[in-house]
Amino acid sequence: MAPETNKTSGSGGATKNDAPVKAPPSKKKEEKKDDDLSEEDLALKQQLELYVERVQDPEPGIQKLALESLRQEIRSSTSSMTSVPKPLKFLRPHYGTLKAHYEKMAEADLKKFMADILSVLALTMSAEGERESLKYRLLGSEGDIGSWGHEYVRNLAGEIAQEYTKRRSEEASIDDLIELVQQIVAFHMKHNAEPEAVDLLMEVEDLDILSKYVDKTNFKRTCLYLTSAAKYLPGPDDLVVLKIAYEIYIKFMEYASALQIALFLDDLQYIKQVYTSCDDVLQKKQFSYIIARHGTAFQLDDDIASDDIVREVLEEIINNTKLSEGYLTLARDIEVMEPKSPEDIYKAHLLDGRASAGASVDSARQNLAATFVNAFVNAGFGQDKLMTPPTDSSSGGSGNWLFKNKEHGKTSAAASLGMILMWDVDSGLAQLDKYFHSNDNHVISGALLGVGIVNCGIRNDCDPALALLDDFVDKEDPSIRIGAIMGLGIAYAGTQNEQICKKLSLVLNDAKAPLDVIAFAAISLGLVCVGSCNEVVAQAIILSLMERSESDLQDPPYSIFATWPWSSISWEAGKCGGHSRSVKDI
Repeated sequence: MAPETNKTSGSGGATKNDAPVKAPPSKKKEEKKDDDLSEEDLALKQQLELYVERVQDPEPGIQKLALESLRQEIRSSTSSMTSVPKPLKFLRPHYGTLKAHYEKMAEADLKKFMADILSVLALTMSAEGERESLKYRLLGSEGDIGSWGHEYVRNLAGEIAQEYTKRRSEEASIDDLIELVQQIVAFHMKHNAEPEAVDLLMEVEDLDILSKYVDKTNFKRTCLYLTSAAKYLPGPDDLVVLKIAYEIYIKFMEYASALQIALFLDDLQYIKQVYTSCDDVLQKKQFSYIIARHGTAFQLDDDIASDDIVREVLEEIINNTKLSEGYLTLARDIEVMEPKSPEDIYKAHLLDGRASAGASVDSARQNLAATFVNAFVNAGFGQDKLMTPPTDSSSGGSGNWLFKNKEHGKTSAAASLGMILMWDVDSGLAQLDKYFHSNDNHVISGALLGVGIVNCGIRNDCDPALALLDDFVDKEDPSIRIGAIMGLGIAYAGTQNEQICKKLSLVLNDAKAPLDVIAFAAISLGLVCVGSCNEVVAQAIILSLMERSESDLQDPPYSIFATWPWSSISWEAGKCGGHSRSVKDI
């Protein structure tokens, strides 16, 4: 007994004898798996195995019947997939057999039906990177692609993107792929899968055909995805996507959304097309308000508004002529016209021991801070408690507050009056006029800056800002020149006014001008031409920088002032081509 026990339990002999004997346990395991299946699943598995056998039958009629049965079973299980369908699971062991038989089949409709089935089976059985699902789809019948379910279509789309990249690198034909893409896009657009349709068209670089598949039920979702995706695309692809979104909005008369894209593209022809496509005067007024808020210089013509009265109304809106009036009307309606003082913002009385100490100190720095706070909190309201108090006020009028500041503080105080009276050109210029006769150059400089702030965003045929500031640009005193230069930059920001650009370019190229004057001239040019990629102005700024010695640009403020305008001109690098590279070089 003992020798027999040692013989069977010995580690060396037992391993050698037991190694080949592993088939019986696997058969038992398979039998156990079959035992775990329900009667319905077991019947389905046996039925599918029978279909596989009959597909290989030499009789075409039996083959066709078996293929139709397989097609029906697979279609019914893949229409809505949340897990691997049972027919695909049971057919997995037979995938290789079916592929081998397909290669032996004669060219006929039956072979195309077999290719359709293999294409669906490859969804879960194909090796990674083989793209067999796409391969057999292109070899199969050109039936309804959506009948096999969403997952099948999504899988095909992914394989098409890979195959397209491969063929483009090999310069091979892609006509069959594009035909399949059109079927997939049509399916996605009908089943609320617009992002997937757009992504596929982007992958195959054929986004132009998208508009054919967009209808009134899905165009908003489609355009929302296009405009969102454009933010993450490199130029000029982002502009192409936005133009397609614009065309779709125009097609379905969503004019306000189309106008937003046209403004982003800075395309005046697109803006004009929005106006000419719309016949509603109220909508045109809304477009005018959008353009005015955007700050785009846009001229109306007879094509946009043939009626003189309508054109005059639209021009008033675009030019912001009545912006101050509307702003003050709103302020009265919501009862916020009461002027606020810096103390109302500081709320220093809420801090223990600070109120009494702060009241006794009257430093120039604190007054300068109060000037800025007062200007911002009362901007556009036309009244405040420091610069425009009543004549019988205890503060004694704006003169007292102005001269509580020193040098540049006076400049800020005078300019703050322009912000308080912002957009009210008539009243603002009248109140600033008295400061032009001051003996203090800092006060004059602030008044000039205030003129620019008052006129910011307002367009007037008389050009009061240019008429008042033009003569001061060439004065000898640097502070006065800087005030006039910055006033022009703020007043005409974004207008790309050629006359202003020419005026400021002369200052920029003035070899005798101080460096700070040139720096502010560059900033003003950047403001006037912001986002325009104006090559003439950009080159003028670059040449001015190159003419300066390295020591001149060592002072950080001036180096920042000199390079910032170039960045503002090239703000949208996607439109500016090589400008962004020049910015990096600087």
